Amino acid sequence: MNQTQNRQIADLVQSAKEQFGDFSDAKKQEIFLCIKEAKARGLLRKQPRDLCLSEYINTANYLLRTYSTEEFSRALTQNLDCIYVYVALVSTNSITVTA
Repeated sequence: MNQTQNRQIADLVQSAKEQFGDFSDAKKQEIFLCIKEAKARGLLRKQPRDLCLSEYINTANYLLRTYSTEEFSRALTQNLDCIYVYVALVSTNSITVTA
């Protein structure tokens, strides 16, 4: 990630923490590992919700499906899980941040 991407994500995370509170490091790590494993297994796709997938993977697929829409922007203001799933998607190069 470049410096602009890092700043955008840091601002987004800080804003979410102010609105929703903070997660433990264990929770952040759990989300990241879940998304990383889902990517390795080919489970990250622009598909509708699947009851057989975890909430984090369903959230990731929703974000991938709605990326670059108003719906995507709204999702990032709903809860801290969405923010950390988004950060995991960016850090695994599953989604690209534009300046």
